[in-house]
Amino acid sequence: MKIYIDLFFLLNIIIDYTVILSVSILLKRKTTVLRIILSSLIGGLSSFVLFTSINRVIIELLSIILISLISFGFKNILYLIKNIIYIYLTSTLIGGTMYLFNLRVSNNYLLSYLIMIIISIEVMFLYIKEMKKVRDIYNNSYQVDIYFKDNESLSLTGFVDTGNNLYDPYKKRPIILVSNKYKRDGNFLLVPYSTINNHGMLKCLKISSLYIDKKKYRKEVLVSFSDSPILIDGVDVILHKDIMKGR
Repeated sequence: MKIYIDLFFLLNIIIDYTVILSVSILLKRKTTVLRIILSSLIGGLSSFVLFTSINRVIIELLSIILISLISFGFKNILYLIKNIIYIYLTSTLIGGTMYLFNLRVSNNYLLSYLIMIIISIEVMFLYIKEMKKVRDIYNNSYQVDIYFKDNESLSLTGFVDTGNNLYDPYKKRPIILVSNKYKRDGNFLLVPYSTINNHGMLKCLKISSLYIDKKKYRKEVLVSFSDSPILIDGVDVILHKDIMKGR
């Protein structure tokens, strides 16, 4: 079977581009087209290992790590591992689909390109749609500095959630929700709350001060540590919907 290196290289770039776009949609990762193109080129170059005696597994692992770092950056080990797993699974799914239609073993590269172009256009459409949502999330994200009564502080990323309208019913103090991994001891207040789906008592802490993007929030605010995971990547604080009015 003849293998045209230039067509083989181009096809792998298209596949890698589609894979990275798909992962960014699935995980709602913030990236740029330039980063995706650069990562795709690296993925395309790594495909040439098939024609060498170099250990294929090692090269593929290194290329996936490099692709992940270039496309999505590095925040922590778990963030990197999750990106790598999704890149691997997505590429396996797309590659498996192509094998299913015998595209890899046939001489009809035109059909391969046609299938990948159709898939890429669909994925690009979804990517643009999802990136608009991600952009809205990041436009509502702020640096949040919380200073506690014991002089300790936290510097986190917060998101203004229009669904968070929790108030202390006694003094009308807004309540912000902080990820439970930052939970600390203190003199908690029990604050009753009621939502559409639930009601109960929130354990809240008084704090000394709150800064949002380096600007002090002038009113009193309470902090509650949430057991529910915050499903926005990189965000550890859910700010009250009206909190920006009091800056």
